[in-house]
Amino acid sequence: MKNLIYITAFLLTSGIAMAQNFNALDNLKNTSETVVTDEMFALIAGVDIDSDDKEFNEIKKIIDNLKELRIYATDNPTSAATLNSFAQKYIANNNLVKLMHVKEDGQMFSFHMRKGSNDKKVRDLVMLINGSGDNDDKDTVFLIISGDIDLNQISKLTKMMNVPGQKQIEDATN
Repeated sequence: MKNLIYITAFLLTSGIAMAQNFNALDNLKNTSETVVTDEMFALIAGVDIDSDDKEFNEIKKIIDNLKELRIYATDNPTSAATLNSFAQKYIANNNLVKLMHVKEDGQMFSFHMRKGSNDKKVRDLVMLINGSGDNDDKDTVFLIISGDIDLNQISKLTKMMNVPGQKQIEDATN
């Protein structure tokens, strides 16, 4: 019984600690933030539209399985360093597996994931972009998609939402 209490306390505090970390990013100067919650995805998924459009139905199916989307972006050198440091800690603390990285035109893209309900799905997909492509290496984008995500459908979702790094996501998942 005592062990159960310790385990429960640990799980609760680790969840709270991670939420506090994201709250710290809220105050990061010169940084844009987009957070779409599971409630918003549920509202979108709940819209009753009878459509024969195959692509629309596929997107709706993806949205049904999403829990959260977070995008942080900055071109401020100080904020970029802080955001990059946070992203690296997030990846390490959550034991995310590196899928790949791509260095292209002065930019470094890295993709990490946590396994989902089967081998073709991920629970968390994280993308980190460093560098602006014009050799000043100051831009940073940190993206987290959470849910039960089919890797084959990620590029469709990111294209629809016009997510930064969408071309690299499409190349990585197709």
